[in-house]
Amino acid sequence: MNVLLRMAEWRLPAFLKKKELEKLIRLTASPFGIEAFPLDGLSYDECLAEYARFTRAAVDRCIVQGGNLRDIQDRLFHEAFTYGTRWRKRFGVSDGGDIMRAGRILYRAIGIDFHGTDRGFVEIGQCFFSRYYSPATCQAISSLDAGIMAGLSGGGTFAFSQRITEGFATCKALLTTKETDA
Repeated sequence: MNVLLRMAEWRLPAFLKKKELEKLIRLTASPFGIEAFPLDGLSYDECLAEYARFTRAAVDRCIVQGGNLRDIQDRLFHEAFTYGTRWRKRFGVSDGGDIMRAGRILYRAIGIDFHGTDRGFVEIGQCFFSRYYSPATCQAISSLDAGIMAGLSGGGTFAFSQRITEGFATCKALLTTKETDA
């Protein structure tokens, strides 16, 4: 049993959630070539809503201006992979259960109801961002999800098969690792 993950799963204080959100904002802004917005004076909930609007606007701007969205998605993935890897090391993530527990902690902190199995199946019942994102925005920003989960798993592949923003009741995804392939 991973004690650090168990403790973080129990309760993540608001100031820590806000600190992790600040990191997420910075790692998202960089691939788009834009400045991260300041969080001063905003509550955590206001920060989360602002992040949703910020990411939606960044993707929309890229699409309208004919930017290379695929290149941005690759950079989002790599930034998020580094972030996920740091979490993997910090919390001693070592197996499928730890990966999913860490994913649940990270996603719960940003308003996403994440449930995963040791075999890599993930279902998201509610997503804060689905109120803000179009299907195109969600697909582009899910490069962050793929990167975080790849980092947490030490190099796995994470892909959605359905999304709430596409009209489904839940999001479904699969994390494939050497462990889940066995």
